[in-house]
Amino acid sequence: MTLEALVARLQFYSDLGAHDREQMLALGGKVRSFAANSEIVTAGQPMDAVLVMREGWAARYKELEDGRRQILNILLPGDIFDLQVLVAAEADHSVLAITQGSAYAIAPQAVRDLMSGSGALTMAFWWTQVQEEAFLREQIVRNGRQSAQERIGHLLLELHRRAQIVKLAGDDTLRLPMTQTQIADTLGLTPIHTNRVLRRLVREGYIEMSRQWIRFLDPDALAAMCDFDPSYFHLDAFRMRLGRG
Repeated sequence: MTLEALVARLQFYSDLGAHDREQMLALGGKVRSFAANSEIVTAGQPMDAVLVMREGWAARYKELEDGRRQILNILLPGDIFDLQVLVAAEADHSVLAITQGSAYAIAPQAVRDLMSGSGALTMAFWWTQVQEEAFLREQIVRNGRQSAQERIGHLLLELHRRAQIVKLAGDDTLRLPMTQTQIADTLGLTPIHTNRVLRRLVREGYIEMSRQWIRFLDPDALAAMCDFDPSYFHLDAFRMRLGRG
């Protein structure tokens, strides 16, 4: 088992030489499999590994005492659960498996050694955290200031763009394995309202829905409606900085 998905993602952010790539792939790590709807990480549990998504979808979340839940972000293949394990011993949030899948579990010291020995890898890991913070900032604005229709449209476009990066989406299609309750928990809505808004997006000609599939009929109009600007992904900035644009 190797870490191709993570290496592919890190290469967006830094010029990795052959030696850097070989070191990353040599990390290996044990594969931890999980079933759909199972808890991968529980808030407060001791963390003994850096976890990297290998396959499937997962969600970071926080839960209140009365059971209300806020999904913070979605994890796709190549995403790092949290580099917090490098400096802290306990998880401060939980991670739920949205689908069946697996993750690599890598010893924290191995990651520290890797980063200390390569400036390019240190920069790449740093950029992943910059992008992670950008996603969280967008989530705050989305949930704090946008209407329900804008929130859902924005989230769909964000997930489509992210899935394209890891080759899990077509030009205008997205397999979305999230339930409407999970979408609601991501956006601070009720499942009933989420269902109504999704049907409205279909009725107004923005998307088509079929089981777990979304087809974007007019992505430009949808982006204009929900003020979606993918510049917060910073991908163009990475390529320009690296002379790839």
